[in-house]
Amino acid sequence: MKLGVLLDRLDGTPGGAEAHTLALMLRAVAAGDEVVLATISGTAPEPIETLKIQVPGGRPERDEAFAQGGARALREAGCNVVFAIRHALDCDVYLPHGGLVDDARSAKDRAAGGASFGTRLARRFSRKHDFFRRCERTLLGGREGPRVIAVSEMIRGRIKTVYPAAVHRSVTVVNGVDVEHFQREPFETAGRNLRREHGLEDAFVGLLLAHHPVLKGAETAIRALAEPRVRELTPQMVLLVAGGRLPGRLRRLARRLGVADRVRSLGPATDPRPLYAAADVLVHPTWYDPCSLVCLEALAMRLPVITTPQNGVHEAMGRRGGIVIEAPDDAEALATALGVLADDEMRAFTAEDARYLAMKNRAPTRLDAVLDICRASAGRG
Repeated sequence: MKLGVLLDRLDGTPGGAEAHTLALMLRAVAAGDEVVLATISGTAPEPIETLKIQVPGGRPERDEAFAQGGARALREAGCNVVFAIRHALDCDVYLPHGGLVDDARSAKDRAAGGASFGTRLARRFSRKHDFFRRCERTLLGGREGPRVIAVSEMIRGRIKTVYPAAVHRSVTVVNGVDVEHFQREPFETAGRNLRREHGLEDAFVGLLLAHHPVLKGAETAIRALAEPRVRELTPQMVLLVAGGRLPGRLRRLARRLGVADRVRSLGPATDPRPLYAAADVLVHPTWYDPCSLVCLEALAMRLPVITTPQNGVHEAMGRRGGIVIEAPDDAEALATALGVLADDEMRAFTAEDARYLAMKNRAPTRLDAVLDICRASAGRG
């Protein structure tokens, strides 16, 4: 197979769609496949061939030029299957890593308490969202089209509801995690050092790791800190927020609730493993996650996870590896879950379950399943 990959950027940022796609390309190379990446920015490691696509500066013209020019360049390079996760109007295998476009936008609005007047006004003049909706309709709107890979049954269910004509060509391949890369033991010293650096040696530490903390439930986490069950915990609970910046309104909320001293913003995390090792629980009451890689990484690091049914990972968790609360805005339920996992014995038992779940969702197995679908598509071509 000569696999063509359509990805607008490969910038080295850890996590998310870029990390998943890079791992897929490297897995294909290791299996003896040829791989060509079409991108706007970034360069894939050898022996992957990188094609830089020249595009205009403005959006959505840039997005459309990349979608069309990138696919064309991959076909001309002799690729017999084109794989895409976004910015695609023509491909053979489509993996909507971020879920459905309108679902993601709606979740962001709900997490923020509704779209502001400025946001609604900006949308009236923005064509970016319309372009991504057109991509989605082009690839999912009819009976004919690419093979579609959903990263959870939650996403496949949404495809069935919104694009019923495409469900017969869709399949679920749950995200996996590199259980060799994400192990707690090699990072326990780094975790202890991080706790010492922030004066948290004796604290009960929750970690919220996200590029977009509001979408992942940061407001609910802050409100949970102020709930009596959490406020009265001994030792005291501290919430570490890493990855993205807390907006001003949430910092003000923490001050108003009297918990500002228990919310620590750490900024970007180039390597999240010391953070996982420093924490006692991953706090992830997300409003929308097709299948959170952060949660899978935490499970692999023996870190219990608290999340919601709006996260596809909950399907793999069931009643193991942590707690699934019913709603992303239920601070009382989150506080109750934190109270349960504050118990050392319960947390130790749950941590073992967490690693077990991660071992059942190994990345190589999941990546091979995606590559098998690509090879089948190449054969049909």
